[in-house]
Amino acid sequence: MVLFMGGAASGADNILIGRGDCDSGVHLVAHGARASDVLRRLAEALDFQLQLNDPNDSVVDVDVSKQAPELVANLSPFDNLIVAQDRNPDCPGKYRIVKVWMLSKGSQVPQPPAGTSLMPRPLTEAEKKLMREGEETYRKAHGMPLADDGDDSAN
Repeated sequence: MVLFMGGAASGADNILIGRGDCDSGVHLVAHGARASDVLRRLAEALDFQLQLNDPNDSVVDVDVSKQAPELVANLSPFDNLIVAQDRNPDCPGKYRIVKVWMLSKGSQVPQPPAGTSLMPRPLTEAEKKLMREGEETYRKAHGMPLADDGDDSAN
């Protein structure tokens, strides 16, 4: 049985959601709709929790049929979405959405202060010695020749 939910989210936005059977999944048609509006409508239709943390979501234009978790995860490549899913008791072998988070976009992540180096610092002699000892211990424990054995036998 297919259930369509029509109507405008705001202004000229158009969002239609069709729930099919276990094999056909969900059919979503959205033209000029904000991703957050589409997610709100999907949350109502598919009964999952929604947490929106980004007021600057993108505009979505899609006409797609997929299983719900895949559909939501791929809804907008410009928005940062996390989809939590669980087995669907009504559809063996399929998954349902439990919760969706829309996080802030990466461009809003704080940048390191100017002049901060992102290059790793050089290792101290003590750190290099610890690394050599650790590798030696590992090789001995696994019956491997020591790293220097090849060089010593050539002399």
